[in-house]
Order: sequence, then structure tokens, then C-alpha cells
Amino acid sequence: MARASAVLREITSVMEAQRRALLAGDFAALDGAEARLSQAASRLPAAGLSRDDLQAIAALAARNARLLAAARSGLDQVRARRGGGATPALMTYDARGRQHGGVPMGATLSRR
Repeated sequence: MARASAVLREITSVMEAQRRALLAGDFAALDGAEARLSQAASRLPAAGLSRDDLQAIAALAARNARLLAAARSGLDQVRARRGGGATPALMTYDARGRQHGGVPMGATLSRR
């Protein structure tokens, strides 16, 4: 039973850390979580967890999956708004009010 509770605590701890990172938008904190979770999950068969424990783990995994999907959707929306990651072109206007893309060659940016 001690082995089961240790595995359950470890999996729960990793999944809670994932949840906090996703909610905070701290994607760097997710780097090692997959390896730690996979390692703990590999010990599940030998741990002898109860059905309730396994259902609790499944609920945590489903919650984190929803958070990951929401994060991916948000990142996709930002990427789409930015035109696939390209930075918007600098638009300038001359003294007559005509729009130009970028800084005109040979022109100064201010009058003295």
C-alpha cells in the first residue's frame, strides 16, 4: 500500500505542477514534466492502485488535457493574428501624408 500511495502522490504532484504551469502560461516549467510523468506512470501496473485512485488520475489527466488544448488554441489564435509569426511591416508617412512601407531611403526621421 505504501508503494501505491507513493506512486499516486508522485503522479498527482507532477499533474498539479503541470496545471499550475499551464494556468500561469509558464511553458518552460513543462519541460521536464513529461519525462517525470512517464517514469511514474511506468510504475502504475506494479503499484496496485485502487479503481478510485485510477479514476482520480484519469480526471487529473483529462483536466490537464483540456488546459493543454486551451493553451494550444490560444497560441494558434495569436499566431494567426500575427500572420503566421511574421512581424508587421513598419508603415511611415511623408510630409504630404502619403503612406510608405518602412523608412524611406535617404530621408531623415525628424526635422531639425
